[in-house]
Amino acid sequence: MKTSNVLKFVGIGIIGIGICIGVIFGVRALWNWLIPELFHGPVLTFWQTVGIFLLSKVLLAGVAPGAHHGKKNGKDWRKKYFEKHKQTDAGGQNVAAAEPV
Repeated sequence: MKTSNVLKFVGIGIIGIGICIGVIFGVRALWNWLIPELFHGPVLTFWQTVGIFLLSKVLLAGVAPGAHHGKKNGKDWRKKYFEKHKQTDAGGQNVAAAEPV
């Protein structure tokens, strides 16, 4: 049982590394195909593409893995929005500005 779990994790790791390398080669191919022709930009090597890939990961997703682990679900913002924007009707009761979906 333990051996199969270890092999499963090793297999998932190998597949993950393969997917990352495939994405990097895909980004490099697209860059080298489009950017030099359209904007007269440089042609990238593999390691330059790795750098751009990591930089985009940091800038677009953040550094900390699982940074959104504190939220219960993705609709927390909706609850806060409707609580903030409640209106009162003629009788003084709170009525939501719009019904949540």
